[in-house]
Amino acid sequence: MFLNVELFNRLLDLCFGSCSKVDLAKKSAVFGVGVSIFLVIIKFCALKITSSVSMRASLMDSILDALFSFLSYHALVFSDTNFDKKHNFGHEKVESIVALFQCLLLVYTGIMVYREAYEIFLDPKPLIHTGLGILVMVISCLAVYNLLYFQRYVVVKTGSLLIRGDSLHYLSDFLMNISIIVSLILSQFFLYVDVLCGMTVGGYVLYNAFSVIKNAIMDLIDEALPTKIQKQIMKIVESTDGVKSVKILKTRSAGMKKYVESRVIVSGEMSLREANSISQSIESKIKRMFEKVDVIIKVEPQ
Repeated sequence: MFLNVELFNRLLDLCFGSCSKVDLAKKSAVFGVGVSIFLVIIKFCALKITSSVSMRASLMDSILDALFSFLSYHALVFSDTNFDKKHNFGHEKVESIVALFQCLLLVYTGIMVYREAYEIFLDPKPLIHTGLGILVMVISCLAVYNLLYFQRYVVVKTGSLLIRGDSLHYLSDFLMNISIIVSLILSQFFLYVDVLCGMTVGGYVLYNAFSVIKNAIMDLIDEALPTKIQKQIMKIVESTDGVKSVKILKTRSAGMKKYVESRVIVSGEMSLREANSISQSIESKIKRMFEKVDVIIKVEPQ
């Protein structure tokens, strides 16, 4: 995956270009589970041999990554089901709820890493078999890099908050692996470097966790879509023939689905058929902007 970026993106488009956003996000989650399980196995073996606190932190992170990707997959499946009598607006917010739960666990992991690093700091022990540990971390870096590349591709294509959260987890895992390599190399000369690297990675894990928590909460409380997107929608509405002005524009998102509601002012002499035609025209234009969107256009004669 260290090949030409444009060439590899074309290859991904060729393989997954026909997939819907939800299906593409599901594939990313499944890929994440597979990579995480592989990493858990090799890191567990390396931990037993090296006894590195950084390796232990990385193992815990990989275990949670596997859990997160597993939850992400099932959350994506459930959020894609149609609305029912108890959930009239669908199940898309499940994505944000699961993302929030994931990050709360990630916060716990970061705190535990700090706690263990402090205990090792009080009673440091020299690392052993560092060569094997370095080999395991290099393999881990290669595996996670490939997964990150695919996840970033999926995030760009789908805008999924869940996959973005997963990507942040694996990014922290990638940086953690690099940190551990540095730790295993320098620990031969400086006994506390393993503790310092573990604490650095723990801090980065916490930073990423709070970042995703913020986005998940904003999604749950129906924060408006980004200003740039709102301006694009407003331009579409205002430029539609027959629209005199826009009285209200409301937007929000739930998972990968967007919700747009607008009230437009039209001429009081306009017939009901003409007003309905304007409403349908605006709706069809906005639906072309997003794969999953619910649009409500109210026409008000004046």
